[in-house]
Amino acid sequence: MFIKLVENRPPKEYAEPAAADISYDDIAEGESPATYEYDLLPSGALRILKVTKGEAAVVDSIYAPGLWFRVHGQWHGNPE
Repeated sequence: MFIKLVENRPPKEYAEPAAADISYDDIAEGESPATYEYDLLPSGALRILKVTKGEAAVVDSIYAPGLWFRVHGQWHGNPE
């Protein structure tokens, strides 16, 4: 999953363009492989979910409506 954050925003640690991109990499190996999916809350906030097969999705991160610009990845709730 890839998230593009808006360019003009605090805090200072996001001032460089490279820091404005966030990636969530699926966990393919190990005891519990997992994928990252997203959905939107009614407020427009972007919610990132960690989904492990056979378990309930867990909220990993939430980005305020004015912080994120674009997201590319798996929408939570798609049938497998």
